[in-house]
Order: sequence, then structure tokens, then C-alpha cells
Amino acid sequence: MIKIAYKKSYSNFLLDVEFEIPEQGISVIFGSSGSGKTSLLNLIAGLNEKSSIDDYARFQLKQDIYDDSANGINRKPWQRNIGYVFQDNRLFPNMTVEENILFGYERRKSQADPQSIIEKFKLAELLQQYPSQLSGGQKQRVAMARALLSNPEILILDEPLSALDYQARQELIPFIDKIQRELTIPILYVSHDIKEVLRLANYIVILDQGKVVDQGDIAELCINQPLLTQAEGASFIVEGIVHQLIGEDKLAKVQCDKTQLLITGQNMQPGKQVRILIHARDVSLCLSPPRDSSILNCIAVTIDSIKEDSNGKLLVIAVMGTQRIAAMISHRSARLLKVQPGKEMFAQFKATAMIK
Repeated sequence: MIKIAYKKSYSNFLLDVEFEIPEQGISVIFGSSGSGKTSLLNLIAGLNEKSSIDDYARFQLKQDIYDDSANGINRKPWQRNIGYVFQDNRLFPNMTVEENILFGYERRKSQADPQSIIEKFKLAELLQQYPSQLSGGQKQRVAMARALLSNPEILILDEPLSALDYQARQELIPFIDKIQRELTIPILYVSHDIKEVLRLANYIVILDQGKVVDQGDIAELCINQPLLTQAEGASFIVEGIVHQLIGEDKLAKVQCDKTQLLITGQNMQPGKQVRILIHARDVSLCLSPPRDSSILNCIAVTIDSIKEDSNGKLLVIAVMGTQRIAAMISHRSARLLKVQPGKEMFAQFKATAMIK
């Protein structure tokens, strides 16, 4: 695990955090504006204010210690093998794309393969262009390629999609997903966009007012952590493999354990692993599959637990194979259906209710 702990006073803010994240996959630092996300990243990257004093600092990646205030260790930014992609990409405007992506590679005498990274981010046709000639999404692809070519031990992405329009965000997300699937370095990803987080994260650390309020696996926290789900209410994630595209209906059939789900959309590839987000408010429970319904997904589940939320509704957690789902129902529905742990029921939700 990667160990991170900082306690630092700012003029109007105290950052006091201590947590660990996995050494692989995408770990997301999530929180609203002002929660301390960027301040934390700057400490990790060594971009500290010289005039301020750290009360405590500890950052250890495997056996490599970057910060340890107890032993007087505080590496300078250029002594840290960290790739950092900022919101505004920070490309050198007077350099071509090729010169930009090779900058860190040449300075660090990296062992990374430039051609492989260029192909991975589809930059071959852009190499001789300048940043001013690129779209926002293209600039961020160049920034990521430059960061990876420095052969970092960890990659930091500070809200890389926040300045992009919807189309550019949708085009860039697969590249981020590809990094974590094909490379072994851990990714520390900062965002305040819940849909972005739920699509990409493997592990989440939630910050609020400079403190860690929760952390853990994405599937667990999206059900139980209100700061994460926010206005969407409790949600859950199921993962599966795209089994088949049904062209005439514009649907995809996704195999989740032993269950097949139907989801709208054709921009998927058979055999590809996908993550599907479903809001508990879009799920209903029934004793038997309904007839003549427009709802396409009706799956057998076993009730696991029931708890009341702050608005007087009931959050029902059920098991579908090895995965968990959630449904938000009223007390009356629970009473009429005699919903209780261990009971076998059916959960139903529309194909359009799922966000892939």
C-alpha cells in the first residue's frame, strides 16, 4: 500500500489527512471544492509553499520515502519520480507535440518506449503540431503521454476532464481506462464529478474540509457514503462483459456473473469489460416477473439487508450472484411485499436507467 499522511496549516485552512491507497489501479481523491484535494496533491508532488511549515509529513511509495518530517526527509519536486497532469495541461506553447512529449523522457533518461506511448494515445498524426492547434482533449492526451514517458512511479491526474466539453470527456475517458488496465503504475486521480469517479475509480478517499471522512472500495462506498453519491442518492455498480450487440434495438447484452443485463447504447465492443452504474431510486422489487412491461431487466435476487435513510425511505441491499444491488422503496412497499433478509425476490430496472 502507498502511505500518505500530511498535517499542514494554511492561512484559512487546516489539512490533516492520513490514509493508504493500493499500489495499482485508479485511486480517486474525491471531495467538493475547498475540501483540500489540490493542496494534498501539491504536497505529494513536492510543490509546497516555502514560507509555510508542515506539522507532519509522510509519503511512502513501496520502499521509496519522499517525505518524512520525523527524519528530515523532504524531496524536491525534481527528485520525485511522479508524473503530474494538471487541469490546464501546461504544455509548452513554443514546442511541437513531439517536443512536448519527449521533454520529460529526455531529462530523466527514461526507459519508457516513446513509440508505444505515441500509439497508445493516438498522437502520430499530431506530432508536428503546436498546442494552439489542438483541441482540449488532444492537449490532455499529449500531457498524459508526456507524463508517462518520464517513466513515473505514480501518475497524478488533477481533474483532467474538468475543462473539457462533454464530447471531449467521453473521448478521453477510454485513454485513462487504458492506462490503468495496461500499465502497472498506480494512478492518483482527483475529481468532484461523481459520474466520472464511479466510472473510473477502483478505490476512493473522500475528503471534506481538509479531513478524510471515508475511504474504501468503490462498490461499497457508492451504496453507503452520502458525500459520494450526493444528489443522486444511493447507487451501486455492477461489472460484466459485453456479450452481444443487438443492432435493431440499439441495445447491448452484458454478462454479469450468471445474469444477463440489457443496456442502451451501441458504442461498446463484444468481449470488453464494462462497469455499469445504477441508482437505487431506479430499481423496484417484485415477487414475480411482471408481464407486458417496458422494463427489460428483471433479475432474481436475495435480500441481504434493509436500513432506513434520513428521508424515511428504506434502502434495500440484495445479492445478485457475487455482486450487490440496491433499491430504494417505501415502508408501505416493504410491508406489503414482506421484504426481509433472506427472502428471494426480483429486482427490475430499465435499460435506460443504467450509466455505462
